[in-house]
Order: sequence, then structure tokens, then C-alpha cells
Amino acid sequence: MAILVIVGSGVFLHQFQINPAVLALRPEAYQHALAPESDRPGLIDATASGLTPFSAPQSFGPDTLYEKINGRADLYLTSGFASLDTQRFSMDEAAGAWVEVFVYDMATPANAFSVFSMQRREGSRTDDTLPNAYRTENALFMTHGNFYLELIGTDASQGLQQAMGDLARLFVASHGGAAGVPAPGADLFPSAGFEPDSLQLITANAFGYEQLDQIFTAEYLIDGARLTAFISQRPTSDAASALALEYRQTLVSYGAVIVDGPPPVEGASVLQFFDTYEIVFSQGRYLAGVHEAGSLEAASELARRLAGHLEGEELKR
Repeated sequence: MAILVIVGSGVFLHQFQINPAVLALRPEAYQHALAPESDRPGLIDATASGLTPFSAPQSFGPDTLYEKINGRADLYLTSGFASLDTQRFSMDEAAGAWVEVFVYDMATPANAFSVFSMQRREGSRTDDTLPNAYRTENALFMTHGNFYLELIGTDASQGLQQAMGDLARLFVASHGGAAGVPAPGADLFPSAGFEPDSLQLITANAFGYEQLDQIFTAEYLIDGARLTAFISQRPTSDAASALALEYRQTLVSYGAVIVDGPPPVEGASVLQFFDTYEIVFSQGRYLAGVHEAGSLEAASELARRLAGHLEGEELKR
């Protein structure tokens, strides 16, 4: 009984002594472990946002990216990733409210837009106050020049949402940008029926075909049918027409059947694959078409719109 009393007393006293490893996870402890605020560098000058850095910036390269985003690194690495810088900013230390900012340098605006567009979250809403940006409940995602940014907050409070927007605008202002910059590839698509939030850039292996790279896709709604259009600018008109032919031959090798009858666009290939239709053609330096359409009539109409629009783009050159 004496031993039990001693053990019980030890447990009672020990509960008031929190493990330092647990304390280290708390934002307030992390803050005090850092250098004074004036000595801490900032990934973004957040003075005007109401946020203050509560972690030092971290940097990751191609060889260490997996340490920060294990499981998603391959998407970035195959899309031209150069570097990642991250930092946390605190809004209310007592409440534990903070934002972690991820700044991916993707080397080119097209690469940055690709990873931005390929990861767009369902149920997101466009943020019209920023160039190429959208929000989810507790985060903001955007692309600006060579950079893809993620700002992820600890909660969905209005104050934290406002602070994230302020941080993003400060980043844009400090990197020579302005709102209203069109998304890469948006001008390639005709406006009628075009759904801007659906625009994507697939940098490699589009539709499972290795030769299809740098493919822009966009969703359309025509006569009640939802369709996917695709366009890619190639180095020359010969390269575009050769790729169209190669893609057609690949589809046929997988079992697609060529549809008889006049094509909707001169020189186009119309193929049926099970219960969907694929239209492939070239227009000058552009490879274009409609992917996996459920309606041949709607797909043909969209192909005609694409060809007419791309003809205009060629005349501008």
C-alpha cells in the first residue's frame, strides 16, 4: 500500500510538468524561441496585413521538396519546379490563429499556372480581387508570374481570410504585378460557352498519351452537353499536323473507330471510342480538338468554334 501511495503521489505531481516536446508544438512557444521580431526575416513584408512572422522562412529545392510536401512532390517536380519558400505568420498568438504561406517558384508562368490549375479544389470560389486566385474555406490559392502560392490558415474566420488576402496582395505588389492579368492560354479559347474556372494546363502525358504535352483544356456547355476542348501551340504547323495524326493513330490502336461522314473541320479526324467521341485537328501551329464528348453534334459544333477562333489567332501573328 505504501508503494501505491508513492506512485500515486508521483503521478499527481507529474501532471503539472508538461513535456517540453509538447510545449514546442504550441505557436506561442515557437514564437518565444525565435529571435526578436525586428531580427526575423519575412518571406513577405506583412507589416500592413496585421500579421507578424512567428517562424523563420524555410527553403526547399528539388532534392528536399518531399520533406515538406511528401506525396505531392512529383506533380511539382515534373512541372518545372525550381524552389519552395515557406513561412508562418501569426494573427492572434493567444488564440493560435496563423497562416502558413507556400511560395513555389516554378520557373515559368505556364508551369506555375499548370500546378495551380491541376489542383483546383472542388467547391472553391474565384477571388476576383487577385490575379488567377481562388479560395476554399480556410485557404487561398493563386498564381502570379513564375510563382504559385498557397496560403493556408488555421481556421475560416473572416479576420484570417482578410489577412490572407492582404498577404497575397502584398506579394503581388512586391513582385511587380497587378490584378487583372489573364490566365495563360485563356485567349486561345472562344468565349461562347467557355467556363473560365475550368481552364487547365497539362504539361505532360495529357489523356494518357506521352506525346501530348503543354495541352490547355477547358470545359464548355453546349446545348446541355458538357464538353472538354483542348488546344496546344506547337513549334510549327507541320509539327501540329504530325501530332494530330500520331494521336489519331494511337486512338485507333486502342480500339477507337473512325466515324464516316464529312468532318466538322477540314482535315479533322472524328473517332468513336465506346460511347464517347474524339475530334482531333490542326489549325496552323495549333493542335486542337474535343475530348471524350458524349454528343457528336455538340462536339462538332465546339470543334467548328475552336477552328474559327484559332484561325483568327493565326491571323494576329
